Amino acid sequence: HSTGWAALANGINGAATTPKRTGMVYTHVWHIKREEAEAFAKQYGVDTVVRNFDDMVGKVDGLIIDTVMQTPWVHRLAEPYLSNGVPVFSDRPGSDAVWKVKKLIDLAQKYKTPFWSGSSLELMYQCIQAQEHHPPKTITGYEIWSEGTPTFYCHGLHGMWWTHKVSGGGIQAVSQKMNDWRKGGGVSTVIHKDRGNGSFTGTIHHDKRENCLIWTKFQGSEQVCRYDTGHWENFVYLPLLLAVQDMFYHGMPKLPERYDSFLEKCKFYLAAFRSHLREKGEPVELDKLDEDWAVGCPWGHPSMSTREVYDAYTKLLGPEKGEIRPPA
Repeated sequence: HSTGWAALANGINGAATTPKRTGMVYTHVWHIKREEAEAFAKQYGVDTVVRNFDDMVGKVDGLIIDTVMQTPWVHRLAEPYLSNGVPVFSDRPGSDAVWKVKKLIDLAQKYKTPFWSGSSLELMYQCIQAQEHHPPKTITGYEIWSEGTPTFYCHGLHGMWWTHKVSGGGIQAVSQKMNDWRKGGGVSTVIHKDRGNGSFTGTIHHDKRENCLIWTKFQGSEQVCRYDTGHWENFVYLPLLLAVQDMFYHGMPKLPERYDSFLEKCKFYLAAFRSHLREKGEPVELDKLDEDWAVGCPWGHPSMSTREVYDAYTKLLGPEKGEIRPPA
């Protein structure tokens, strides 16, 4: 995503001019494949390509860990920065196991350095509107259609984390029924804890409806929340970048989400994957999710890991177990 974010942060001159829209600037870049880092630096006017992933400590005000290829190793990549007071934002899904999410939170709390991972949909203005029209404490059920799901690994998460935000969390269990996570689609059935009126259920359809990014219907309400994908940079990317900027600049007071909410949000996503990969679509309770179980490294999609990238991370940071493994 930094190829889109850097256009808004650093600006692009030339035929397709993009003005700067944040107070941030990408100044340093590292990539597991150095030629990719050099190409990125040249395209967006980034000053420095570093040799090692931790060479930016003491030289940057914040770190963005980008793309899904290195998800199993995010806790390793973030550690030298968090322990030296550098705030870290990791693009979704943040990590692939509960114990790793807890490790990231523990590091952030120990060194009083913010860490956060989020979906751009959580920061859209329409998310605030949905909460204003349907306060979480009044919700007794919902049905959501989430567009943008070529794979469940990184895109199905958009609908799940939107759901967590607008519903106010409090999730007890989730089941995930689909044919193949690599092709997206499927249905999440979400069971919420009792808020005083009994537990309730919500449904997420991981496919689009009426050409909308998110199409949400709350039980007992005639109002439908429809959000399209027009002006993507301004209304989807930019709110996320500005929230990250605030976190980098102000530190813990501007952390976008409480850590207990963040942990539940991650468990929500991981439990859905566990339901699909291990439990044949049966519900998985968030509080009973095996903390050592890991999703693994994404495969089977052009934008995801190749054997070359996987082997490079394994050589650099060590192997990480996971349910999704490299092809033989």
